[in-house]
Amino acid sequence: MPYIVSVLIFLSLTCSANAATLETLIEGLDGKQYSLSNYIGKGKWVVVNVWGTDCPYCRAELDALIDFHEDHQDKDAIVIGLTLDWPTFDFPDKEELQEFALDYFIEYPLMLVDAKLAGEVVGKEVNMIPLTFFYNPAGDLVLRLNGVVTSAQLEKIIKNDSVRYEVEWADDVPPEFMPEK
Repeated sequence: MPYIVSVLIFLSLTCSANAATLETLIEGLDGKQYSLSNYIGKGKWVVVNVWGTDCPYCRAELDALIDFHEDHQDKDAIVIGLTLDWPTFDFPDKEELQEFALDYFIEYPLMLVDAKLAGEVVGKEVNMIPLTFFYNPAGDLVLRLNGVVTSAQLEKIIKNDSVRYEVEWADDVPPEFMPEK
């Protein structure tokens, strides 16, 4: 019986910690404060992409994310960009990000983070970019994708009703972040 009580306490603390990270306030590109709880668990897939404007791999996936958001935002999925500076992993320059978003026609929410804050928000270490987290419509984190996400992957993932968390490596990953074999 004490073991069951210990497990229940652990699980409740784990759930509370995860919920608390989704409540962390982040500055949006519009200057307002947001939390991922404004989006996650509201009946849609939420694709949280951690990226930087100067990261060439992040730029390579940008069209796929923009098109995916445009195609799905009114139906079943949205994209949220957690933007940090590359290569410092510090907070990005807000004015440069605003110009970049206008130049590339990014219409999904962009938020300013550093690696530490991004890690707190998603509840997982942010030690590389691009990095994409997928939350199912119930709000469960089901996938972390390391590297460049493609249109085909985005479409395939939201059709998957699996609820277990896993980490995958994309086909295209910045060489400095490739795992050792």
